[in-house]
Amino acid sequence: MGDALAARLRAQLAEAGVSLRVGARAELDPRALAVHLHDGEVIAPGAIVLATGVRRRRLGVPGERSHLGRGVNHNIGPDPRAYAGQHVVVVGGGDDAFEHALMLAPHAASVTLVHRSDRFSARDALRAPVRADARVTLRTFAVVDAIEGGERVEAVRIRTPNGPESLRADMVFVCVGPEPVSEGFGVATDERGYVRVDRLQHTSRDGVFAVGDVCCPEAPTIATAMGHGATAAKAIATRIALLAAPPPAHIDRLTLHSLSLPARIGVYPREWRRRQTLTFDIGFEVNAGGASPSDSLQRTIDYAAVASRVEALLAEQHFNLIETVADVLATRLLAEFGSRTVRVRVTKPGVPQRHASASIEVERRRD
Repeated sequence: MGDALAARLRAQLAEAGVSLRVGARAELDPRALAVHLHDGEVIAPGAIVLATGVRRRRLGVPGERSHLGRGVNHNIGPDPRAYAGQHVVVVGGGDDAFEHALMLAPHAASVTLVHRSDRFSARDALRAPVRADARVTLRTFAVVDAIEGGERVEAVRIRTPNGPESLRADMVFVCVGPEPVSEGFGVATDERGYVRVDRLQHTSRDGVFAVGDVCCPEAPTIATAMGHGATAAKAIATRIALLAAPPPAHIDRLTLHSLSLPARIGVYPREWRRRQTLTFDIGFEVNAGGASPSDSLQRTIDYAAVASRVEALLAEQHFNLIETVADVLATRLLAEFGSRTVRVRVTKPGVPQRHASASIEVERRRD
């Protein structure tokens, strides 16, 4: 269980001598890798992990916030019998809303499920029994305009195609899904606000990682968050070791820009014969000082040989994703050319109907 796992982790942190601040309000500096605590202390670590999770999405209507805990809630709690004889309104159309309606139906005086359309995201295994239960009233194409009452909730005002209505309510459960706690960090997010991360949990900001629900709406579970944490920890350990190492001498950065080559890339088998032109930016870190006296700087990497090797790799296998293209090329080029680092950026032309290109960058470093 979550609380048992948290207690176990806290004990392990204490044994490892890790500082734990509970109840400390903190803000991530938008310009630097630093955390400002509200007592004035500034922490400047080698890396930062965002594990801020999600919160319950609110309706944002009058009376919702003022009645929270006094007739407005987000969770039914351990005992649905506590609502025996009450008139309950459930707002939402997903699994959570339908589960609430099913659990409340045997006990409440009435259960009304309000949703803004007649299309529900809940699983059919939940939708079917709710539709068949005469104790639950489904109100579709209904939007909550306000939650009304004095000391406690008394009614819910809704807007319907037939005009405004008032529903009697002793209890309102707002079950409209979660939203990520991702604002104010200066990192890239998707259209829903979830933090974008790469396969090592790195965000768009250097040194800032994200784990758990805040970056994974597909699988918001403890198991997922623990896996993310382990992945981020290994990446951070590598990062800190590199930051601590003295900078190598005679390192030059060379880049091959805008190399365009055809590739067999596509998700479906029927696309495997279709070739798309990918554009590559390939960067190298080389030790120019270690080159032979007869070798000029621009020849420490043979660009013609790089282009030929990339072309051969694209020709010899089919790729489903540009992420795979970048990963394979970076790994092979690092192994075959005399460099300490290879960075490969692949840009794929957009899907015609979306008019947007896709780009991915992968870096590989020699141990």
